[in-house]
Amino acid sequence: MNIANITRRFALLCGMELSEAARWQSIIKDAMEYIRRRLIKQPSGDSDTARLEMLCAAYAYKTYCLCNDNGVTAFTAGEVHIASPVRDGNKAEELWQKLLNESADLICSDRYIFGRVIE
Repeated sequence: MNIANITRRFALLCGMELSEAARWQSIIKDAMEYIRRRLIKQPSGDSDTARLEMLCAAYAYKTYCLCNDNGVTAFTAGEVHIASPVRDGNKAEELWQKLLNESADLICSDRYIFGRVIE
């Protein structure tokens, strides 16, 4: 995985300039390490590597949204009511889950699987 590719994807997801994404390099590196620890097989080609890089960027984006969530979604001042659109954190979580499901052949998820014991 290439950190420069992940950083570019992260900047696109966040809607920021690449130079601004440098501030968030530590969470991007943490995302890479998180994904590496959960690999169930090594990527076998450019396609697998690209999927993992996007997964890293999505995880970093999810973390970024958690760090920047101020909790304010709407307010009213007199007769003026302002509401924000769907929060980025929700979009980040949806993107993360979607990409995680699509990469199930490469990485184990954090979900618990309940089953039964057969003797």
